[in-house]
Amino acid sequence: MASIDPTDSGARAPRRSRGLGLLWLVVLVLLGVGGWKAWAWWQSRAQPAPPPPATVASGEAPVGDPVTAIQALRREQHDLAQRMSDATASTQVLRDEVLGVGERAALIEQSVARIASPRAQGEQALRLDEAELLLTIGEQQMELASDRASALHAYTLADGTLAGSSDPAALNLRQSLAQEIAALQALPPDPRAAIAGRLDALEASLDTPAFAANAAPADAKPHPSVFDRVVGSVVEVRRTPAQDLLDPAAREAGVTAARLELAIARLALERRDTATFRSALGRLERWLPRLYTPDTVAGQRRLLADLRQSPLRIELPALGGTLAELRRLRQQQPDAPATQAAPPATAPASPAAGKQQP
Repeated sequence: MASIDPTDSGARAPRRSRGLGLLWLVVLVLLGVGGWKAWAWWQSRAQPAPPPPATVASGEAPVGDPVTAIQALRREQHDLAQRMSDATASTQVLRDEVLGVGERAALIEQSVARIASPRAQGEQALRLDEAELLLTIGEQQMELASDRASALHAYTLADGTLAGSSDPAALNLRQSLAQEIAALQALPPDPRAAIAGRLDALEASLDTPAFAANAAPADAKPHPSVFDRVVGSVVEVRRTPAQDLLDPAAREAGVTAARLELAIARLALERRDTATFRSALGRLERWLPRLYTPDTVAGQRRLLADLRQSPLRIELPALGGTLAELRRLRQQQPDAPATQAAPPATAPASPAAGKQQP
């Protein structure tokens, strides 16, 4: 039978007390940690949840500062805008180059069509050129010189030129030209020819001998009395105050001035300047009583009155319609063949134009 050692029970008692103390210490530590965790959990539940951190789209990296994120977005937007601007400029340059190629191709097509067009070569082209030249000459003759005869002759020649053309469009031109020729034929004669004849007659009257220095007055008595002879030897009485140019040099100067006024009237007649023409005739009329006898002056004044009443201008018809129609027709002729030849020539013409473009 085993014996119980009293020393052995006494040693176990302290060991049990130490184990209980450590156990309680561990419990207290666990309770403290649990309380701290509970307090932290309670604080986290009481505060609002912070917003999720911002991320950068490129790398999904969080960005803490919103201002920095906005600046980054603005820089990225500026870069994108710059790239779009460069792309737009490049597209515009390419578009201009393509349009240039298209224009070159169209010009080449028109040149080829113009060369192959039967209307722009040979006899038809020569006839149209000749008709245009004649119509231009006729119109200028009427506008510059009012030469009805020359203009009518040019228009008649143009009608004969168009009559030999096989172009159907020449029929409309000839119809319009016939109306203009009829309007020219219906014009009255140019008044300048008749006025020039009257000026020639007036100039011929200027060659009439002027008053002589010793010419006796028209109302002088054939047999003066003794008193008249005595008084006449002392005092000389002249009863013609209008004819005061009795000196030969003065009379020659007066005739020269009258001829100058007549030359001015002729120049005004050529320019159809009615005001200058009538002013020159008025100054000429003031010279006549001082140079010629009353009978000569009466005839000259009748010529001057007719000249003043004569019109210098005539109403010209509206010309130039046929010429404008002819020019419009010639501008449209090369376009019609070019339009017809454009569809088949578009495909091969574009590469050729592209090679020619620098």
